[in-house]
Amino acid sequence: MQLSKKVAFVTGAGSGLGREICLAFAREGARVMATDIKAETAAETAAACSAITAGSESCVCDVSDSSLVKKAFARLDETFGGIDILVNNAGIMHRDPAYVEQVRTTPGRQMTELRFKGGVQTHWRLIEDLSDEMFDHMLKTHLYGTFYCTREALRRMRESGRGGRIINMGSIMGTASLAGSPDYAAAKGAVLAFTRASARESASFGVLVNAIAPGFIETPLLSDFSEENKRMIAMQTPLHRLGEPADIAAAAVFLAGPGAGFMTGQTISPNGGLYMSQ
Repeated sequence: MQLSKKVAFVTGAGSGLGREICLAFAREGARVMATDIKAETAAETAAACSAITAGSESCVCDVSDSSLVKKAFARLDETFGGIDILVNNAGIMHRDPAYVEQVRTTPGRQMTELRFKGGVQTHWRLIEDLSDEMFDHMLKTHLYGTFYCTREALRRMRESGRGGRIINMGSIMGTASLAGSPDYAAAKGAVLAFTRASARESASFGVLVNAIAPGFIETPLLSDFSEENKRMIAMQTPLHRLGEPADIAAAAVFLAGPGAGFMTGQTISPNGGLYMSQ
């Protein structure tokens, strides 16, 4: 129970990594404020956490809107009276049909062309096709959302005098910048830089800020990936599989717990060795 009596605020908690992190925290004794843009899924996660460790609650929070973030943290104050752990996990992938189709089909076509036609003939054009609105939405959710929540949490952690932990969700896309999502890679790269800046600023009052940069994990964010794409990713991964949400939740528990007391400004990357294949 290494997180006993701790209060955690987790964004994007309704499914995938966020839900698994909330459950892992509850198993270690934390009370969780599970937030999501969908009230129903956030409530389901909070109920599952409360069945493990009593006292978890849920709240609607669209992290791309600073006014809604402020309301969510006000709810946190009313419910728990403080915060020990922030996990900036909320994230999106584009659902534009033309964009999704390019992501689904281009890798396979390029591999076939390299094997049988002597060179790539199907070219990526995601940057060319990105609209201002799509690019803005990606950065508002990942980068701005991380900033908005960190701003609220740091003030509370500093004023409480007991420090805290902030865990930002990066991605291997932000470290290796793989093909297939240029604006996502830009947002996650910026999150990792912001992690280091936040860690430097908050070290003097005992807040440790770190990031997790997962490889490809079986979550709803990969719902638009074809099975062929997933097989190709697994083939490139030395462990020959995609990750599971529990792999990332374990890293979050470590960063939130006493074993990470001398870590700040760091990025850990559970990716099955994929980074070595790039």
